[in-house]
Amino acid sequence: MYTANNYFESDLMNSYAWDTATLFLQVYDDRASKPKMYSRQDSIVAEYNEKGTNNPKDSGKIDKICNVYDMASNYFEWTMENFDSPNNATSGPCVIRGGSPTSNSNYFTNVRYSFANNVCGINISFRHLLYIKSNNSL
Repeated sequence: MYTANNYFESDLMNSYAWDTATLFLQVYDDRASKPKMYSRQDSIVAEYNEKGTNNPKDSGKIDKICNVYDMASNYFEWTMENFDSPNNATSGPCVIRGGSPTSNSNYFTNVRYSFANNVCGINISFRHLLYIKSNNSL
């Protein structure tokens, strides 16, 4: 994602980073209202938002925790995981995580869903990781 600078590297979100972030957000939950643990949080919006939930007309529909937006709401997100379930004909080797833009108690932050690698749609996005290099590696 960023190639002109030697101070950092980026990658697509992986399972370890997703699970670590979810745990961190649960432990340091700064939401005023905490209806559920964040790992079990389903979507708080009922429509797609092109720019996420960071600026909706209704401030009660902002999925923000510890200054991280939209892990439970807005879009599913591709991760760098593999999943194979031979008993499920619709499964695939790729994984999406997070909540959907539709309120559904089956879609929440902590669950993995398997999809084929050729699936696309308006409800799938991605989140990147940014690794900041220490001075020793410059």
